[in-house]
Amino acid sequence: MQQAHLKAVLCFVVLLGLNRPGDAQGSTWQVVHTRNQAINCSECGMAAVDGKLYLLGGDDASPRPVQRYDPATNAWTVLAMAPIPMHHFQAVAWHRKIYVLDAFSGGQFPVQDNMPNVYSYDTRTNRWQKEGEVPAARRRAGAAAVEYHGKLYLVDGIQHGHSSGTTNMFDCYDPVSRQWTVLPDAPHIRDHCFAAVIGDRLYVVGGRNTSFRDPQNKIPFFAKTMLDVDVFDFATSRWSTLPARLPLGSGGGALVALNGVLYYMGGERATDTEPNAPRKNVFSLDPLRGSTWQELDSLREARNGMCAAVIGHTIYAAGGSGGGAGRMPPPNPGGQPATGNPNPQPRPQLPSGPPRNQQPLVLEKLVL
Repeated sequence: MQQAHLKAVLCFVVLLGLNRPGDAQGSTWQVVHTRNQAINCSECGMAAVDGKLYLLGGDDASPRPVQRYDPATNAWTVLAMAPIPMHHFQAVAWHRKIYVLDAFSGGQFPVQDNMPNVYSYDTRTNRWQKEGEVPAARRRAGAAAVEYHGKLYLVDGIQHGHSSGTTNMFDCYDPVSRQWTVLPDAPHIRDHCFAAVIGDRLYVVGGRNTSFRDPQNKIPFFAKTMLDVDVFDFATSRWSTLPARLPLGSGGGALVALNGVLYYMGGERATDTEPNAPRKNVFSLDPLRGSTWQELDSLREARNGMCAAVIGHTIYAAGGSGGGAGRMPPPNPGGQPATGNPNPQPRPQLPSGPPRNQQPLVLEKLVL
């Protein structure tokens, strides 16, 4: 009898260990059927504040309003209009404000203008505010952004739209003094990437080298995805690269951290045998315990230019475009280079890009 009781206890302990919080094995993504519809957006940002999701920006020539989702009411609310267009950024929440440190805010693909200032959105007052100016030499978009101990960090990105200037720059923004500090470069250049903080370490995952061109000046950058995970240790102020590489890279995916585990999802990529397309893949890694990424249940919707955020033990995924092969913005009439790039290049024939449609947004969640 005692032996049976001991076996039952041991079995319970093993099951408890296998299903610790943050373990997504066996969990499945669910479409959230909200009471009302939000308008979809791509290349947008999302952050969670006080148990609500705030969806900001989008790849559009005009400013877009903030859209807030409240899980308690299962409904979306349209809030303040952004002061300028902003897209290709990772939103950062701090002190109930949401910061946009980098973004494209004008121009036409593939030559786009970098946003010259930081902007913040106050979730308490429903107001936008222009923050500190971004130093001209450090302006870019498609970078990864995080908060750590009251400072905001921006790493990697691309400086000249989708034309050139993929970088490994690393900067710190103080939201109190509105001052920037240049930090040591990351090990790899990349853009359309994302970052998350676990403990005292910043992890940069995904992205690609959008600056890549072949000798014929074609644009095969969709296949130039980054598998390496770069890590910055705040305690030592040193960069390193994890031995655990992503099984499949993508640009324009999303990354979150929950209970010490990284979750990377979505994005677009091409391979030697597949055309560029949005993806559904979801991978997880415990960087302190695991040596390889694990593939989890896929998103219900393939998404490029998506965003994700965490509330409690739930990961929410929103936004993004079906995009895919032949779905990138067309060239200017006559194939002439657009203005605004200090080093313009001949315009190649481009596929067309993420469709700017007004389709309803599909919100998904993964409960852990």
